[in-house]
Amino acid sequence: MAKRADSFHKIIYVLQGDVVFSETDQNKPLRATAGSALCVNAGVRHQLTDSEPPTLLLLCFTRDFLARDQELEKLWSRLTGSSPAGIRPGGSWGSRFEALWRAGIVEQTGGQPGREVALRAASENILVALARLPIDPPDDAATHRVSNVAREVAETFYEPWSLERACARAGMSRRHFSKLFRAQLGRTFLEHLTELRLTHAATLLEEHHHSIIGAAFSSGYGDLSHFYRLFRARFGHPPRAWLEKRNGGDLPPQDRND
Repeated sequence: MAKRADSFHKIIYVLQGDVVFSETDQNKPLRATAGSALCVNAGVRHQLTDSEPPTLLLLCFTRDFLARDQELEKLWSRLTGSSPAGIRPGGSWGSRFEALWRAGIVEQTGGQPGREVALRAASENILVALARLPIDPPDDAATHRVSNVAREVAETFYEPWSLERACARAGMSRRHFSKLFRAQLGRTFLEHLTELRLTHAATLLEEHHHSIIGAAFSSGYGDLSHFYRLFRARFGHPPRAWLEKRNGGDLPPQDRND
């Protein structure tokens, strides 16, 4: 494509193929392969050159979109930094990132109530997903992929995670993933996931006075009896007794009938 400068900010996601991105004030072009994202500020002259026929996804948003929320402006500044463009590597985060993009496309082509709200939310989620990526991956690519999975689990522990899903995210065998995961975090994947969920549930129960059922659901447990067994193993008491002990024998109103 010819050199161009747009009146809007944009994110270019390379779904397939291989492109070279260059700017008028940047001496060294950036190569963007499948799974890479380019962040381009409004008003910056730039050019994309195909190295391998690409499939590109494009998210465009105005300055006003960012200006309405200081946190959004901070995220965009973090992505672009001192340079008008930023590139992030693909990897285990790719499937989740692409799911966010698909959600936005579905909303854009649909006519459901709240369409505009959903589109804004999808755009914001894409910005957040990019901003949370590490800028420079370590030399050990396998260790990097496991770290990415651990980071994703810490943010989405309430989703239906399993060891199989984690291995697929990292793109490695169960044995290799489990070995690297334990080396990094000092426990198995399931132990780590359970700890994240139960710690969150305990916080909801004690500090936010959620019901026991509500805390279990919000932490990723659909089977209440399973939640009770794990909670008792972790804290020494089932949820109700644990709450009574923590509150000097009294319970928040929400839990008196659980």
